[in-house]
Amino acid sequence: MEMMPVVGLTQAVIITKSTRQAMTEPSSNDTDDERSGLSQVESAMAALQKAMEGHTDWLSDLEREVITGAKTSADISAGLVAHSEWLETLERWVSSCVRTLANFGAQPLDSASPSASMAPDITSSVMARLEVSTVMSWIADAAAVDVGPTVSVTIATRDRPRLLRRAIDSVLNQSYPRLELVVVNDSDESETDRLLAEIDDPRLRVVRTPARRGPGAAYNVGLGASIGDVIAFLDDDNIMHRDWLRSIVWAFSSFPEVHALYGARINEDAGAQAGVRSGMLPSLEFVRYDRRRHERANFIDRNTMAFRSHYRDVLYNESLKAAFDWDHSLRLFAKTPPLALPVVSCYYRTVLPGRVSDDPEQPGSVRLVRARAHTSRPLKVHVHTEMFPVISETYIGEDIAALEASGAIVTVSALEDAVSRAENAPVCRLDVDAAIEEAQPDVVLMHWATHADVNLPLMERHNTPFACRVHTFDVDRDLVSHLLAHPLCVAVFAHPHHLSLLPDGVQPLIPTVGAQTIIPESTSPRDLVLSVSAGLPKKDFPFLVDVMSELPEFERKIILARSNGVLDLPQEVVELAAARDPTIDVMVNVPRSQTIAEIARASVLVYTLAPTSTMGFPMSIVEAMLCGTIVIAPDRSEAHSIVGDELRTYHDGADIVRHVREVAKEGPRLEASREALRQRARRHREPAELQRLHDALRDGLTAWKLRPT
Repeated sequence: MEMMPVVGLTQAVIITKSTRQAMTEPSSNDTDDERSGLSQVESAMAALQKAMEGHTDWLSDLEREVITGAKTSADISAGLVAHSEWLETLERWVSSCVRTLANFGAQPLDSASPSASMAPDITSSVMARLEVSTVMSWIADAAAVDVGPTVSVTIATRDRPRLLRRAIDSVLNQSYPRLELVVVNDSDESETDRLLAEIDDPRLRVVRTPARRGPGAAYNVGLGASIGDVIAFLDDDNIMHRDWLRSIVWAFSSFPEVHALYGARINEDAGAQAGVRSGMLPSLEFVRYDRRRHERANFIDRNTMAFRSHYRDVLYNESLKAAFDWDHSLRLFAKTPPLALPVVSCYYRTVLPGRVSDDPEQPGSVRLVRARAHTSRPLKVHVHTEMFPVISETYIGEDIAALEASGAIVTVSALEDAVSRAENAPVCRLDVDAAIEEAQPDVVLMHWATHADVNLPLMERHNTPFACRVHTFDVDRDLVSHLLAHPLCVAVFAHPHHLSLLPDGVQPLIPTVGAQTIIPESTSPRDLVLSVSAGLPKKDFPFLVDVMSELPEFERKIILARSNGVLDLPQEVVELAAARDPTIDVMVNVPRSQTIAEIARASVLVYTLAPTSTMGFPMSIVEAMLCGTIVIAPDRSEAHSIVGDELRTYHDGADIVRHVREVAKEGPRLEASREALRQRARRHREPAELQRLHDALRDGLTAWKLRPT
C-alpha cells in the first residue's frame, strides 16, 4: 500500500508552523495599528496551529492503521490462497465420495457426475463385498477346477507398450493355464511391434489391424480371432487378477445354466478425473445385477466380463467412440442374464493419461447408449384406457395383441370397468397408480386424446413418457397440439384420414386385426342385412330401423354393445324395432367371435351415422371387408379412404334399400367385389402393420430420450 501522501502531509504541517513563527516576530518599526493587526494574525495562527497539531496526530494514527491494515490484508491474502487449496482438496474428496457411493447406486463408470439411476442399495453392496473374500478363498484353495475349456482373452492396444507388457504378463501368469491371448495391435508406432515380437509364448497370438479404427472395431477383431470356449477381455492399461480365469472356469462349470458373468474390480482411485489423482485409496467395486439399473447407468466394466463363445456374435458398436462396452453388455445381457460373481477380476487403473473414459465424446456416447437401452430387450408398454375390456372397443384389444406379438410386455389399467366385457381380454387393473408403479413401463399408451389430456397429472406423477391414439370424437387441433407439446409425450397417432385436421407431428396409424382374431369362411347364399356398432346415439338408430323395415324380404339383424354412459340405449333400440317391425332382430353384447361369424354370412353391412357426426375407422367395416361383405356407408371421404372402390354410399334411406336389393341380384360380378374387399382389407393383417405400433413407440421413446433437457 502507498504511504507517501500521509508522510508528505505531516512534513507540510511542520513547515507551516516554522513559517508562522517567522511571520509573527514583532519589529521596532511597527505602529500600534500594525501591532494590533499582527496580534490578530497571531491569534488566528495560534488557533490554526492548535488545529493542525490535532490533525497531525490524527494523520499519524491513520498512518499506523493503514500500515497495520496492509499487513492484515497480506495475511488474509495468504489465508485465501491456503483456503483455495483446501477447497480444491475438499472438492476432490467429495468427488471421490460421490463416485464411491455412486457405485452403490450404479452410477455410470468413469463419469465425473452422479447419475439419477437409482437409490443406493448400501446394504446389498456391503454384503456383496463381504462375499468377495469368501468366494475367492474357496476358488483359490478349496475348489477343484478341472483344466477343461480354453479361455480366450482379448487385449486391444494402441501405442502404450510399457503398460501393455504388464497387462500381457498378468494374463500369461494366470493360475489357470489353458488359455489363449489375442492381442489386437491398433498402434501407429513400431515399439509395440518390437515388444510383441520379443514375447515367446505359444499362447500369444497377435493380430495387426489398420491403425486408428477405434477400440470397438479392435475388440470385434479379437472376437473374430478367438477360438476359445469362453471369452474374456482386458484393457492394455489394466492388470488381470491371477485367479480370474480360474474363477471363470469354476463358475461356468458349477453353474452350467449360466452363459455370461461379471466380477468385481479394484479401482486405483475412484475419484481420479482426467488421469489426476484425487487422493483416494484403492477401492473394491461390485454391485449385484439389476437390468433396470443397468439401463440407467453402467456399473459393469468390460474387464470384469466373461461369456461362453456362442455369444461372440454380439459385437461392439463401432460407431461409438466411448461407452461401447456399456452398449455391448446391455445387448449381451438382454440375451442371457449374467451371474454376478463376487471375485476380483482386475486391477483397474485410473491415474493415467489418454484413457478412453476421458474421451471428450464420452458424455454424448453415454447419452446415446442410455437412450437406446430399451431397444435391446422387450419393450414394456402399459395401456391405460377410460374403460376396459369393452366389446365395442375391439381396437384396444387388437393394439394389445399386436404389441405382444411384436415382443412387447404389456400391462393394462382403466379408470372404470366395462359394462360389456370382451371375451378373452387381458387382465385389467383399476388401481392405476399401483399398476404403473409395479409395471415400471417404458411408455404408457392411451386411447383418446381427451382421456390422455385428463391423465397428464398421472403421467407427471410417475414421470412416465406416454403416447396417445386420437379417435373420432376428439379430433381437435388445439387439444392434440397440447399433448404433442407436453415434455413426456413421445408420440401421437391418428387415423390417416384425420391428419389434415391435426397439427404436424401426428403419425398415421390404421387399426389392425391380428392372427388371434379368426375370420371364418363365408357361407352361401348370403341374405343377411346386418348392422354392427356400439350403442351410441351418433349411429342414428331410428333411421336404421326405418330402413330395415323397408326390407322385409331379407333377414335383418342389429348387433350393438352396451356402452358406459349410455346404458339404456340398447333397450330403447330393442323397443324401437319391436314397435316398427318385430321381425328385425336386435342383439345386445354379442361376443366378438360370434359377431364376426354373423358378418361372414351377411350379404351387406349397413353402417349408419348421424349427419353431424365424425367418422372414424370402424372395426366392423374392417371385419366386414375381411369377410368379403359388401359395405354400405355414408358418402364421406373417410368411408371412401377405408373401403375404396367397392364402397356403396347412401344419402338417404332409399339409397340403402336400393343397394341391398341390387347386391342380392348381382350374381358373378358380386364375387369379384367381395374378393376386392378382402384384398384391400389384408393390409390390416400384414406383419408390417402389426409391427408398426410397437416400432413407432420404440423409436419415439428413443427420440424422446435424446431430446435436449
